[in-house]
Amino acid sequence: MIGLHPWRARLFVGLAMLILAFIGLVITDVKSTGGWNYWLWVVPIYTLLALWLSWYLRRKEHSLSLVSIWHELLHWATLGASVVLVSVFVEQGLLGRLIASLFVLTLLSQAVFLAGIYIDTTFLGIGVTLAIFAWLVALATEYLYALAVPLLFVGGGVVALFVWRSHKKSSSKP
Repeated sequence: MIGLHPWRARLFVGLAMLILAFIGLVITDVKSTGGWNYWLWVVPIYTLLALWLSWYLRRKEHSLSLVSIWHELLHWATLGASVVLVSVFVEQGLLGRLIASLFVLTLLSQAVFLAGIYIDTTFLGIGVTLAIFAWLVALATEYLYALAVPLLFVGGGVVALFVWRSHKKSSSKP
């Protein structure tokens, strides 16, 4: 990865973050526990990707100061502390794993968006995309039964149709 043009480095980090988020979206939607453990691992990976990109973009400049490094470390450490707090809520039974996963995704989207304001604008779009992902999972959860009940009846009707046709064919044979 050394020697990447800055736009390629941004593209690499952006795509990696979005792919990780999409995988998390699918896991959160599919698993009844909401992919809680997945999001706990994604937060440090996002942190490392963001810190690497920041370092990579500024490694040759004189703008990489100790103050900016500490600002970025504190930014991501605050996200980590918030995730730990959500973990405490889960362990105490105050939050279910699915809701906690959505909280962590929302916290992650906010942290990434703020990184886009203060660190590199690449993170702005990623933060917005993560927020949309969280909204889509919440929407799917909210309307799950509204979608599942009609699908249940349609699926039942299709099965009944196939059984009826199969029965009709077998009874019409001599």
